[in-house]
Amino acid sequence: MKRLSFSGKSITAIDLSSYETKIVNGRQERDSTEIKKAFSFVTPAGAYENGYIRDEYKLSDAVRRELRKNGISGGTCHISIKSTAIIIRELLLPNLGSKELESMLSFQLGEYLPMDFSKYVIQHRAVESIENAGQEKLNVLVVAIPKEMVDMHYNFIKELGLKPEVMDFHSNGVWKFLRHGGRINGSLIPLETTIAAVDLGYSTSNVTIVNKGNAKLNRVIDSGGFSLDRNISKLMDPGSEELLTYKQRISDISVVEAEYSEQDRYTNITKTSLEGIMDKIDKVFKYYDSREPDKWLDNILLYGGLSKIKGMDKLFGGYFSIPTAILESVERIHLNGDINKYVGCVGALIRDGRA
Repeated sequence: MKRLSFSGKSITAIDLSSYETKIVNGRQERDSTEIKKAFSFVTPAGAYENGYIRDEYKLSDAVRRELRKNGISGGTCHISIKSTAIIIRELLLPNLGSKELESMLSFQLGEYLPMDFSKYVIQHRAVESIENAGQEKLNVLVVAIPKEMVDMHYNFIKELGLKPEVMDFHSNGVWKFLRHGGRINGSLIPLETTIAAVDLGYSTSNVTIVNKGNAKLNRVIDSGGFSLDRNISKLMDPGSEELLTYKQRISDISVVEAEYSEQDRYTNITKTSLEGIMDKIDKVFKYYDSREPDKWLDNILLYGGLSKIKGMDKLFGGYFSIPTAILESVERIHLNGDINKYVGCVGALIRDGRA
């Protein structure tokens, strides 16, 4: 495994979302990542949406207050973002050197991605060399982020009094998290298997497929906890506290409840909504299978808010017929808290010679 690119300096990493903002502070050592502080708070309503800062004053005020409360001032900052506006594509290109590849992309990228490149920041990373139709090809990950999105996050970090060093997109952070984290839950070894890491978030769900440490596919799905709550609100009329209570009382989401209590009704509506999300994830899996028929999925790893619903691993495992686990521990990432919640933050903190 390639050695990490690290400086041992303390870094603050921020993962913004419309529902909850997560922050960690720590450092990357040679063989592990040490997280000294990890905390989260509810994002101010209307301040952040799908990767865009809608109310900089409210968001900055809330983040600044939480940083101060946790004793963080100044220093380097990495930020993780996730948005359906970010275009991620995997391209099969001639196996060229880095300079030749960069030159080719600058002149021919329009053939692969028909779009107005003046409005995007484009980055790429060579993932692996593969043989295709008897020729050696290079699998290249290309990411296009709207310039407006990049600029607003850069200015946001500066306003916090932090030094913006890295802006990472969520799937890239997940890839680094899996590549350098070691054993998952004590037994799952990412460098020896093909894993679909699924973030069951609030506004969106994110699918990152990693084969033996190589990022293979990344997709953001515009369904998550918000769409689930919305579906429930159409058929029931619970308040936000009642929704949370119902969710916590689910004993096994993989089981259809035959009774007619309010709790059973909530559980069945939730299960139906989750099946809608799984239908969309299934399309991603089928696309991956069409591209990589010899590298089938060995495991599904769930994380994010909805993964905490009891029985979620059984629901996914039964639906896809693929062994499924909820992220609980990572061998080389030391965090005194719920690692499941901070995957995006920790992934943004980790630096890798390839990303």
